[in-house]
Amino acid sequence: MSGYKFADNEAPKYTEKEFADLSKSDGRLKHTSGVFSRQILRANREHPEMADGEGNTYNHAPDMTFWNGYFWVQYLSNRKDEHEPGGLSFISRSKDGISWEKPHISFAKLLLPSKDNLCSDGTIVHIPENTFAVMHQRTAFYVAPNGKLLTTGFYGYSPDHAVPWEKNGLGRVVREVFPDGTMGPVYFIYVMYSSGWKKEDLPYPEYREADDQEFIDACNALLNDRFETQQWAEEHGNDCEHVFLKTHNEVYNRYENKPYQAFTRYHINKNTVVALWKHGITGISFDDGENWLIKKEPSFATTGAKAWGEKTSDGKYALFYINSISSEHRYPLVSLVSDDGINFHGISTVFGEVPPRRYEGLNKDFGPQYIRGICENNEEKPDDAVWLTYSVNKEDIWVSRISVPIKAYPDHYFGSSFDNNMYLEPWNIYSTCFATVENINGAMVLTDKDPLDFAKAELNFPACDKFSVEIDIRCEKYEKALEIELCDEKGSVCERLYIENGSLFGRNTSVKQFIGGFDEKRHRITIEQNCVECESIVFLDGKKVCDIRNMQKVNAVSRLIIRTKPERTAPGVDKRPVMPDIKNCDHASDERKYTIFSVYTKKLT
Repeated sequence: MSGYKFADNEAPKYTEKEFADLSKSDGRLKHTSGVFSRQILRANREHPEMADGEGNTYNHAPDMTFWNGYFWVQYLSNRKDEHEPGGLSFISRSKDGISWEKPHISFAKLLLPSKDNLCSDGTIVHIPENTFAVMHQRTAFYVAPNGKLLTTGFYGYSPDHAVPWEKNGLGRVVREVFPDGTMGPVYFIYVMYSSGWKKEDLPYPEYREADDQEFIDACNALLNDRFETQQWAEEHGNDCEHVFLKTHNEVYNRYENKPYQAFTRYHINKNTVVALWKHGITGISFDDGENWLIKKEPSFATTGAKAWGEKTSDGKYALFYINSISSEHRYPLVSLVSDDGINFHGISTVFGEVPPRRYEGLNKDFGPQYIRGICENNEEKPDDAVWLTYSVNKEDIWVSRISVPIKAYPDHYFGSSFDNNMYLEPWNIYSTCFATVENINGAMVLTDKDPLDFAKAELNFPACDKFSVEIDIRCEKYEKALEIELCDEKGSVCERLYIENGSLFGRNTSVKQFIGGFDEKRHRITIEQNCVECESIVFLDGKKVCDIRNMQKVNAVSRLIIRTKPERTAPGVDKRPVMPDIKNCDHASDERKYTIFSVYTKKLT
């Protein structure tokens, strides 16, 4: 067991005073530039063949790695509720992080034996007949020193939706993942014998019984990697010899009673390692994890939605977490940067959307949550960017690619076609399974057949009070509108154009102003924005067509948004995530398609 004491100034902290405003889903913060966000699973109850094949609507706690030239994501999945019996895990992979294979089961539903378990502390846990296990996992993947990829999960019992671990835990299972996506047999890597289980109760053998010595070696390496096994703390409890930091409730507020939850770490140098847990708990060790300084760091202003930190490819450091102190309102997902790994600054929103939660379920909190990235001990990296995975509304699974260096604004104004720019940098992309944003043959193409959500492309640029943008675009005639907005750094909209029903409109306060016809040919829309005079001049195919008074006063513009549906409002901190299913959300609507060939922006004098 490592030593610990409470830190004062040594642990990581946020050094500035700007925080998210939860009345807006992006917190009214600056946005991180060059973020490509892709939904890789859209839960679908009525058409499970379009999702995971099961129709589950509670999907959560993804983990991510990069191995053998593929991205891999595993997540847990229940029919509709948190800690629901009959849970399982799914795994999916992708060559580029954009196109993902259909998820398939990595750990299946497990029927528990009916019995009374006598725990080591004398407690008796009764498991009724026909009880299925709950699947839970804080971490999944481990790339072993011998090159094998392991994935793990934890089976437990959840009476009345109680936590399925410690006394209620059965044990941690493991299997090998092969390069072609198939997997080896399931074994137990750790059994909760302290919870009263016996060897004859186990539905799978223990890993030492495997025929493959290299697999056994990989499992032993995992068990001896304390930074990996510390992530098992909640499920295994203090009795586990592989959990080196035991529960110390003093570090939490006096009314809380929680272990160190959802451990993650990054190294500053060979001996200096930083730890992050839920609820803003931070730690630092100067002897590679033997002894720790630990504290609850209020400057991060977060709750139980997990955090992620890593050293980035430019030699700096980045933290990612949910900047909200409301556990039910887990938005926005933000980034901080640091030169030394301790003092963090420059808060900006990485993922600022809270789409409608489509399905009712227990403890399905709003927003992006449970962030995980590619572990620092992975020798194989996909590129120089940061990659994250997380769930949204505990319903859908997403990944994000964040360009490095991490910053809110590019150094220049964008003016180009899209060529072979796969991730459409420096644009921010919001692309769902039913409403996509893709580079197709050198053009940025937005499609939308989602009954609720939208596709969105956003460009940040250096703030200026006089600005010009030219958009080369083609689209069919659609009843629903494509919206084009100019905003300031807080998201306040000063100008909005609409393409709908074969026409181009502008917004003049509450009134839509007709600008001109817009047929199915390729057209150039130019907007010259003047924040001093609070007006825009609009050109269509090089010809001036109108002057439009701005919707509201802004001092400068710094954001261009192209979106296939209207902007939505955040749930708000006074709204609980308790609501019925949304009807007709599983069926795709008629598809709309918009092709953008180039965008040119510049500062005007």
